[in-house]
Amino acid sequence: MTLSDRKQALSKVLQDPEETVRAAASRALDRLEGIERLQDIFETASSGDKPHRIRAIHFLGFLNTDASVDRMLAFLQDPEPDIRVATVKAIQTHLPKRAFVPLLGALEDPDIIVVQSVIEALSYYRDPRVTEFLLPFLTSQHAETACVTAESLGRTGDPAAEPHLIRTLQQATDPFLKFSVAEALGNLRPEP
Repeated sequence: MTLSDRKQALSKVLQDPEETVRAAASRALDRLEGIERLQDIFETASSGDKPHRIRAIHFLGFLNTDASVDRMLAFLQDPEPDIRVATVKAIQTHLPKRAFVPLLGALEDPDIIVVQSVIEALSYYRDPRVTEFLLPFLTSQHAETACVTAESLGRTGDPAAEPHLIRTLQQATDPFLKFSVAEALGNLRPEP
């Protein structure tokens, strides 16, 4: 079956009496049309004004094809921090396995907002290595980075973070960090 056959079948369902069916068909058609226009979307994501680039990057994340992921990963090196953040957020939508290592590399980004986005995105991966990569950021001099890290460690649920979170809770003076650490401790899985 070709993309054209799929599009034709979905187009017929756009008239279905059930709203959820129409909405699903519409989203599927958007995705198929995006796959057909991947080169145009990539060109928009690569150049032009920032809002259009960001929207195109998010659409590449929505497509979640091998080609769209490959192209998104290239934007982790874009000179514009907002584009790198948008890329991380787009990757976070589906968490493709092959984006894991490039995201680890993005933890070295010079822009703190990008690093915070990467910390959050990594916390959604169910990879036991995530905790070890995030722990150094728990003691960041940048309070917001430490808060994002605590929240992210809680999201992983990894009990290996517990002693580090407890130590941070005992030593922290920032009330927002203490709040984030307390929440994280409550979200950790019990030790087996």
